[in-house]
Amino acid sequence: MLVKTLVAAATLATAVQAHYSIEYPTWRADSFEEPYDQWLRPCAGANTTQNRTVWPLDGGSIVLGLHHAFDYIFVNLGLGTEVASFNISLTPNFLNNTGNGTLCLPKVPIPAEIEIRDGQDASIQVVTVGKTGNALYNCADIRFSKDAKILTGDACMNTTSGPLIHVQDQNAIAAAQNDDDKGDDKNATSGDKPSSAVHGSSIHVLTSSIAVLMAMVVASGLL
Repeated sequence: MLVKTLVAAATLATAVQAHYSIEYPTWRADSFEEPYDQWLRPCAGANTTQNRTVWPLDGGSIVLGLHHAFDYIFVNLGLGTEVASFNISLTPNFLNNTGNGTLCLPKVPIPAEIEIRDGQDASIQVVTVGKTGNALYNCADIRFSKDAKILTGDACMNTTSGPLIHVQDQNAIAAAQNDDDKGDDKNATSGDKPSSAVHGSSIHVLTSSIAVLMAMVVASGLL
């Protein structure tokens, strides 16, 4: 019985390590808990809530609790009280985070061509994609307000150990992965779904890049 308990605890700890949280705005549900599953599109199995965080009309802050040493991060927006599609990308230049910990994005802007009204309901989808293309999903429900402010000071602190890269060129994926492979064996968590590729080889970089590019299409709200 003790052995089973220890194995279950270790499995849970690994699963938590491999996932992430939305600290701000308030996420729909604690998707570390059952029956939620961060592998599930579009929102880890969590339904829309009325627990909405007010957000500025031109974009607001997002705070994530990251447990991977390496993530691509996409933020999508869907307008309405019951969002059917997260079809507005807030990260046209997607983010490559290279350290685990707390990541605060002080202001994620709304595209200029999107008209936002005061009091309008919406939902935010955050997608993280690992090096092998495995995507995790979480959502937060918001209400746009002319009186809302972005986070500042201690409310927007970063504790991630590596730099945040705004990737404009998709060819940078392979280069970023190749650099990260140097410390991959030390930093990788066993919670990631396994890849058959060989670490450090050109096959690994190519296979991972293709997988990530495929995941990018989904994560960017194009499917």
